Amino acid sequence: MELTVEDLGHGCCLRLAGRLDSPGVDVVETRFLAAANQGRGAVLVDLSSVSFVSSMGIRMLIAAAKTLHARNLRLVVFGARPLVRELFDTVALDQILPLAADESEALQMAARP
Repeated sequence: MELTVEDLGHGCCLRLAGRLDSPGVDVVETRFLAAANQGRGAVLVDLSSVSFVSSMGIRMLIAAAKTLHARNLRLVVFGARPLVRELFDTVALDQILPLAADESEALQMAARP
């Protein structure tokens, strides 16, 4: 699992690549949560290069979203591949955090109050 952090000026984009399973979460979770919590604005999470997400990966995303929500900031996930998106739909993740199709939509969702 790889994590790239991109400063957007008004927030950041965390780009993940690989499998967000237990071993993958172990590799990136500390850096992911630290980067998400440093932000001055919305945090976008790019999953377009993630092939699989386990319950540990979902837990990591929800933990980051809750922490940001407490600071009146938003985490928006985008780019989930069909298999990953199907899992998110099954667990109704969209009821907990915003899911966007692409980066452009994620930016629009992040800008909403």
